[in-house]
Amino acid sequence: MPRDVTLLCRGQVDARQVAEALVEHNTAWGIRALDDGSILQVCRDADRPVITVLGVHRVDFSDEIERILPDAPAMPVPVWWADTVTPFDDDGEDGVAAALDAAVTLNALCIVHGD
Repeated sequence: MPRDVTLLCRGQVDARQVAEALVEHNTAWGIRALDDGSILQVCRDADRPVITVLGVHRVDFSDEIERILPDAPAMPVPVWWADTVTPFDDDGEDGVAAALDAAVTLNALCIVHGD
């Protein structure tokens, strides 16, 4: 079962921009597209994904954030909600570290679920 990691970005981003920000954590990693490009995996190598970007959606109402993430701090809207998942292993820990770094690059709040 994967670990969910949410990035709430204060500026407009798309899935490719999120994946590129994640790769900045380790420039030896690569990005591969799945499902006709709607899902992007950041991979250590061809068989070892560290984090997967499932999609990015604009959220215009703060009550939506509060409803789904009640412990998240208040943020001005709109935000761009990036859904990502990491494996529950050492590769996933690297994915979480990449998400925390990407949050700085993307001017985002990073929420790691299940910690």
